[in-house]
Amino acid sequence: MGLHLMRFLSVILLMCAFVPEAAQAQAQIREVYLVQNSGWMEPFYTDSRSQFRGLIESLVEVTRLNRVPISIATFNQNGQIPGVASPNVVYSGEYSAADVSQAVRSISLPRRPNGKYADADFFGALNNTLKEVLQGEEGVIWMITNNKNSPDNDQDVLKNTQGFYDLLRNSDFITRIVAYPLRMKVTGEHFSESGFIIYGIAYGQTAARALDVLLGTGAPIHGLFNDPAVFLKPIAPESVELVLSMQEVGEGITAHMESGVLVIDDLPGSQENVVQLTGRLKNVAYPKRIATAQISSGWSGTSGSSPVIAADPSTIDGLAYGAVSDPVTFQIALPAVHRPAGLSGLLQSESVIDGRLQIALNNLDYDLDDAFVDKAAAVFGGDMLGQGQRRLVDQQLPDIFFDFRNVSQSVSEVPVRLIVRFSLLPLYGAVAILALILAGGGLLFWLRSHVRTATVLAGGMRQSLSLRPGQSVEVDGADGNRYRVTGRLLKTHSVSPLN
Repeated sequence: MGLHLMRFLSVILLMCAFVPEAAQAQAQIREVYLVQNSGWMEPFYTDSRSQFRGLIESLVEVTRLNRVPISIATFNQNGQIPGVASPNVVYSGEYSAADVSQAVRSISLPRRPNGKYADADFFGALNNTLKEVLQGEEGVIWMITNNKNSPDNDQDVLKNTQGFYDLLRNSDFITRIVAYPLRMKVTGEHFSESGFIIYGIAYGQTAARALDVLLGTGAPIHGLFNDPAVFLKPIAPESVELVLSMQEVGEGITAHMESGVLVIDDLPGSQENVVQLTGRLKNVAYPKRIATAQISSGWSGTSGSSPVIAADPSTIDGLAYGAVSDPVTFQIALPAVHRPAGLSGLLQSESVIDGRLQIALNNLDYDLDDAFVDKAAAVFGGDMLGQGQRRLVDQQLPDIFFDFRNVSQSVSEVPVRLIVRFSLLPLYGAVAILALILAGGGLLFWLRSHVRTATVLAGGMRQSLSLRPGQSVEVDGADGNRYRVTGRLLKTHSVSPLN
């Protein structure tokens, strides 16, 4: 089977990828649920205790996308069952819980004309899914399988299965692969199984983004499985997340986590600040154990001078998935942030700076987590312990599960918000000056509009006149001449003869 089939599927993937750009732009993502129903799957369908069908229904429910059509199809080996293709679509259309349940309950184990169950051909199933079900368009394929690829009852199952996943790993058009190994001990008339694997496979870039949404934080799929997905392609870039409680990290300066963002508040403006915060690193790289790594840290996201960050201790080791490290201290030297110039700066009381704290694990050595080894060994029917389990898992799991062995560095990023506070004294001073100016202006306006009554001497006659500053009137004097009297702001009204 080997090389020529791998080359054949490579060509098919290449042909499907070169859909005209306009057609790709209009293409609609589709979800396909590809359920294996070859002979070795017998106990999943016939054991009265099996929850296999119910789990498939739940999988469809929690992974459906709004307004995205779905297809449910079975697969074995095409051409072995007369009149029934592989994959065989048992439902296609919009999601309906009743229709999906009916379709899943209708899945059975077909027999060949010689009475034997059908074999499993992963290559043919994916090939026909891309051509016939997706018709060359992008899509998310959920493949439910016992992980045993045996076309024509080829007994070299391990080699066949490894070859299939090598092809997926090396194809540029398969953009995402995740896996959920699940325990389910079932017994049929002819076979017994201990579990199976659900693969999520994205074909195309838009499908990759769709799969990312389905697996995102808070997505319904997390309520279906106890463990997170195993990211096989690409390997999840982040290995650790920062766990930190509210703390004082400098004089009057606080740090806390808020919805995944590290907030450092009350940093004094116009001066350099050095803060020291202590947290722990949590291993989020399922299903990997961090055997050993060296820690370094940095900053990204701002122009100009960047904070200088140092971590202590500089190594971690033996960190199981989900476990937290011993305390790690980060010393962050923050350059001075100055108040902007001009009036807008004078009125500004704070400045917010966003960036990312980078936590790099260097000289990284991963291993499979013990809990995952236990689970995977059970899925593949092993009852050995310790290193025997690990040898079994190493042999049975496709190599794509071990690509992490080629990773020597992992960088995790923590969003950071720096809140710099500026002194309010300049603002208070500016407000005080403005208040004085306004008060002075108001007083001047009042004085200029205020009517003052004063007694004036015009041509030997005393007269009492009420005038506003600048207002003039003409009066007759005792000497028979006329005089102009003009109101003044502070002094006595002025008197001047008209002739």
